[in-house]
Amino acid sequence: MATYNGERYVREQLESILKELPQSAEIIVADDNSTDKTLLIVEDFKDSRIKILRGESRLGPIYNLERALQNAKGDIIFLADQDDVWLPGKVDSVCKALENSSLVMHDAYILKNGNRERTLSSIRPYKKGVFNNWLKNTYTGCCMAFRRELLKTALPFPKKLPMHDQWLGLVAEKKYDVCYLQTPYIEYRIHESNATQITGKKKSALKRIAWRLSLLRALLGL
Repeated sequence: MATYNGERYVREQLESILKELPQSAEIIVADDNSTDKTLLIVEDFKDSRIKILRGESRLGPIYNLERALQNAKGDIIFLADQDDVWLPGKVDSVCKALENSSLVMHDAYILKNGNRERTLSSIRPYKKGVFNNWLKNTYTGCCMAFRRELLKTALPFPKKLPMHDQWLGLVAEKKYDVCYLQTPYIEYRIHESNATQITGKKKSALKRIAWRLSLLRALLGL
């Protein structure tokens, strides 16, 4: 989990995650130099499974998450945002799917103003394949989990990534096996402070072209 000024929702998210995880699990919280009470809330859990990486300067959501991945020790790694809610059965279902795949992604409920409005797949349906996800990302990090073997190829992150989930998805599509679960296993919270926006204003055409060229160079190097 990468955090930054997430005091509003991080407690509810961590409560939902801890209910799903066994005592042998770890939660790596990489904080990007928050200036609010995020770390105080995380520390207040006093749960030995939670390990905090404090940031001394802002890295941004992509490379702060990379820091968390570099410190993860588990064989199976789940990505989590600081403001969502995990639903019962997520971990068991995803771990079962990972028995035959290297990366699993699942659907989510869109949560806005406390209400489930629709599913993530109705906005951003998953499309299989390297080309599809290079052209337009259909991966959503908070809905992803993968086996450690993927990190051997995906780390370190290339420079100038548009988003970490796109890179991890592309690596999996090119080098490994991907499984998509149609069941929503989280509530994906939409609010004014989301680090990334599912809907909203698109980046300029030049920016999108530059991102795709950077991704293409990185993919050709795999």
